[in-house]
Amino acid sequence: MHAAADAPHPDELSAIVTAIDELLSLLGMDRDAIDLDGISYQAGIPVERVHALLNGEEAQPEQLQDVFRQRLVFLRDTRVKAGGKRYTLDEIAAGAGISHGQVGYLLSGERKPGFTVLAGLERFFAVPPGFFTATERQALYRSLKPVHESLTHVALLKGKGISQLALRSTLAPGTSSDRLGEELRSALQAALSQPEPEPEDPEVRELADRMLSLPAKSRRRIIPLIKDLLGLVRAESDSPTDRPAH
Repeated sequence: MHAAADAPHPDELSAIVTAIDELLSLLGMDRDAIDLDGISYQAGIPVERVHALLNGEEAQPEQLQDVFRQRLVFLRDTRVKAGGKRYTLDEIAAGAGISHGQVGYLLSGERKPGFTVLAGLERFFAVPPGFFTATERQALYRSLKPVHESLTHVALLKGKGISQLALRSTLAPGTSSDRLGEELRSALQAALSQPEPEPEDPEVRELADRMLSLPAKSRRRIIPLIKDLLGLVRAESDSPTDRPAH
């Protein structure tokens, strides 16, 4: 059985990578801004494979059993305890609700997991449903969604133009690289620091429109009256002295 039953269409990973590259270019950034180690951690794929897939390398057909075992080994190596030590087979077994021996068989590839076992392991390692069965392309596609979301927000907040291609992918919440996070926070701070415009008074707008609709001669007669009401008429001492003599 291949681990591709619910994989995205072949062009979806390429599309989101293209969209991310386009957004990076708009923002004057490059792929160095993306935390590939973090992407690897979230996807369950070695970082060298992340590099290869981002550069257009096609994934080879994957057997579901091999994918599961590789992801389980990856999780045990990367999801460690506070002291940096790996979880023991007993700890994994207790957390996932299976036996010590079953964990050993799963790690060695001698047993195939059922749905209950998959759910227990996903719960113990705090990974999303489908983590163990996603293909490399699908796993990377999912892990790039939060990066695309962060870049889109930064670009929008900075007033950049975004093409339809860059917005085609579904956005999902998640974490992004430190640099992207800094860019997003900076753009948010700049946007929030802008003074909020006062809402326009509809009566003032109506009055202005009525004034503009009057003939020029009528406006010249009315404007002095309005200035007088607003206290904008100059005092007599400040008035021009070049009036015609009586």
